Amino acid sequence: MTCTLVVASQLLNAQWITDDRRYITVTGSAEVSVQPDEIELDITLTEYGDDPFKNEMNGIENQFFAILKKHNIPREKVIFDDTNYYWYYWWRYRNDSYKVKKYSLKLDKSTDFLALVKDLNIKGVAKVEIGSTSNAQLQELRKEVKIMAVQAAKDKATYLLESIGEKPGRVLSIEEVDSYGYGNYSLSQQSNAIAHTSSSGEEIENLAMIKLRFEIKAKFEIAE
Repeated sequence: MTCTLVVASQLLNAQWITDDRRYITVTGSAEVSVQPDEIELDITLTEYGDDPFKNEMNGIENQFFAILKKHNIPREKVIFDDTNYYWYYWWRYRNDSYKVKKYSLKLDKSTDFLALVKDLNIKGVAKVEIGSTSNAQLQELRKEVKIMAVQAAKDKATYLLESIGEKPGRVLSIEEVDSYGYGNYSLSQQSNAIAHTSSSGEEIENLAMIKLRFEIKAKFEIAE
């Protein structure tokens, strides 16, 4: 019993010391928008026509890959999941008269997207959708936006304290806040959109901007 009372006394004392410390807690945020320079297209191929003149998948695929070759897109950039995706489609359409295949195509700013999508506007190409977009500098941009958020937190602490004749001291803690699940970046997806490279060739136009936003919670001691 004596031991328990001693421990409780020590905990209360430690809590009292923590509460007595003068500090300010603020949240700083920073956001930046960046133009995509990488894109993933989801392309769906399907057979069409009536027997005996039905256009079969082999012929449609040959035409599809000929268009990619025209735009200097190598086959290794074309992704087709023949382990899971293929069998899903095989099961779904196993009793249908027309076969369906879906490919994903990862491209960068070197491709003229407007010209590519126009060439893909043929029978047999049932759908062209933008699956995702990205930017090659995202990792570095994340660091920069986080730094900006920390600086914003310090600026907030400074002007809030200056309004009452105080100033911030040393930092006690810095914590990254999860902004409801979109901590790294958010992107408004666009389906059936047409994209093309800018005249400078440095970015892809007509795509939703990638928004990077971070919040940082910081605790600063109030200087004596």
